[in-house]
Amino acid sequence: MKKAIILGGSYYHHNLLYSHNKKFLPMFDESIYIPKLHSTDLTAFDCVFLASRLNTKFLVLNSQKLLDYLENGGNLVILGGIEDNFLPHLDYKESEVNFWWWIHEGADLPLFAFDSKQNFWDFINIKECKWHYHGTFKVSKECQRILINEIGENILYKDNFHFKGALYASSLDPDFHIGQGFMPVTIPFFEKFIRWIDFDIKAHK
Repeated sequence: MKKAIILGGSYYHHNLLYSHNKKFLPMFDESIYIPKLHSTDLTAFDCVFLASRLNTKFLVLNSQKLLDYLENGGNLVILGGIEDNFLPHLDYKESEVNFWWWIHEGADLPLFAFDSKQNFWDFINIKECKWHYHGTFKVSKECQRILINEIGENILYKDNFHFKGALYASSLDPDFHIGQGFMPVTIPFFEKFIRWIDFDIKAHK
C-alpha cells in the first residue's frame, strides 16, 4: 500500500513527520509540498492524504487533478475539514469548536458510532475520537456514515459510491495536534486511523 501526504510547509506539517521519534514518517512513502501538487503524478499512490489546514487556493487549483485521481480508482483522505468544497459531492460546513469541554468534571464530547459493527470500530474506540471537531459534512444516503455528533451530523464518512476510488473525509484534525505537540489522544487515533485506511482499501480491492 503506497501512501502520500500533501503538506503545506507549516511547522506543524513538518513536526507531524519528524516529532515523536519520527513515528509517522515511515507510514508515508512520500510527502508532497502542495505548491508542487500540480506537477506530481498521483497515480503512483494507492492513497493520498490531505493534511489539515492546507491553503485552499491550491486545493481549488488542483481540484480537477484530485477528482481525476478519485475517478481513476485512487483513494483520497481529507483531514480537519476544508474551507472550500473543491470536489463534487463534497458538502462541508464549518461549525463552532468546543475546545474546552474536557475542563469540566464529568463532561463528555457527544460523538457516536453511526454503526458499531463497521470495521472502523475494530481499530479505534470512541474515546480516541474525542478532542474536538471543526465542522460537519452533509452526505447522500449511499455514503458510509461512520462518526456522528449528538444530532446525527457527520464528522467522519466514506464515499465509494460517487467515485471509482474512495473519499474518506473527516473534520477531526489529529495531524495538526500531533504537529503542534498537544492533545496526546490524537497520536493513537492517527496511528490506528492510518491502519484502518490500509485495511479498508485492501479489503475493497
